[in-house]
Amino acid sequence: MDRPRFEVTGLRIGFSSPSRSGEPPVAVPGSSFGIADGEVLALVGESGSGKSLTALGAFGLVPPGAILLGGRARLGDLEVALDRLGRRRRRRAEPSTKRWWERVGREVGFLFQDPVAAWTPTLELGDQAGEVLEVHEGLPRDEIEGRLRAALGEVRLPRSGGFWRRFSANLSRGEAQRAMLAAALVKGPRLLVADEPLSGLDPPVAAAILDLIVDLRRERGLAMLLVTHDLGVVARLADRVAVVYHGRIVEEGPVREVYHRPRHPYTAGLLASIPGRGRTLRPIVGEAPILGTSPSGCAFAPRCPYAASDCRRRVPALEPIGGSRAACHRKFVLELPGV
Repeated sequence: MDRPRFEVTGLRIGFSSPSRSGEPPVAVPGSSFGIADGEVLALVGESGSGKSLTALGAFGLVPPGAILLGGRARLGDLEVALDRLGRRRRRRAEPSTKRWWERVGREVGFLFQDPVAAWTPTLELGDQAGEVLEVHEGLPRDEIEGRLRAALGEVRLPRSGGFWRRFSANLSRGEAQRAMLAAALVKGPRLLVADEPLSGLDPPVAAAILDLIVDLRRERGLAMLLVTHDLGVVARLADRVAVVYHGRIVEEGPVREVYHRPRHPYTAGLLASIPGRGRTLRPIVGEAPILGTSPSGCAFAPRCPYAASDCRRRVPALEPIGGSRAACHRKFVLELPGV
């Protein structure tokens, strides 16, 4: 197997408020995954599962109140210790972290859940979208404007220069996400990180943007890390899927394998909740534990219809089974329904 384009090992993320032990509560206790050139990996799970925190934290990006505790990330031939990226003053001082942010800025594009809020409201869109070309490539203004117009055409927005002179407050949510996609593409990224890119969009708009992402992925050969709760989107776009529960990857494998023969009860529960003609919806009972808490044993055990006593005592490791990997003590004996 070729070396992945991007790889993260042992990613650990906590919260800055200390627990009773005095240590930061751990939200992501040690995730590892890789993405090959041209491959789409989807992170799926319920709201609050930690999938967005995992995806962005893998590149060193965490929200206020979260801290990088450990792990290593590699992009191409450049590797970095993630805990060194968590403190701003260190990031400025250390050459290795500076090289990391420069590499991410050149090679990785990002789509965020709220495309309107992702833009700075007081600056014209074109100034923001063109900044990456000015900073990383040193292009003159006329060449930047030409690249920006071409990017608009790729995302099926009007190519007139007037669009980039607008402000985010004047955009619909769908326009804002297309513009964000254009800004991500303008630098020619090798990898696109899409964090719930269809969230909050009307169904026809979401369908059009999904079509656009599918086409761009095929035309450009983009690798992609997709974060979503929509298993239908995963089936259409992704090559592999990693199922996230309480900050852990509990199952990972090719989409077809995972959907047809799930190895973890949580995955089977998610698949059973997909609407379909002639199918009875079976929601997962109970509620997921809050990120940062530390349940004993498997975090899914209180909701799992197959849980045994061992499941409540020991945290299962993510181990190979068939063409997938699963973190379940009973994975070799369960026959779980797929779709």
